[in-house]
Amino acid sequence: MNWDFEVIFSPKGLKNLKLLDKQSQMRIKEAIDRLAYYPPKGDVIKLKGGQNELRLRVGDWRITFEYLFSERQVNILTIKHRREAYR
Repeated sequence: MNWDFEVIFSPKGLKNLKLLDKQSQMRIKEAIDRLAYYPPKGDVIKLKGGQNELRLRVGDWRITFEYLFSERQVNILTIKHRREAYR
């Protein structure tokens, strides 16, 4: 069963994206677009300790996000380099 979700960026997630170079932005946007379909495709795992947070790996970048099933939205929380993502 495939569900379509609307992709929403948190203010922090949007700020993280805008700080990246154009090539990284394009690569991450393409990966995020694939999150609009459930179940997600790509290197996605559930994070420990968070309630419903998931992580998408795109090269050296880590995107944390959550699905809001009641609103049919995918909320992009943060976009960080791997050396900063798990601190």
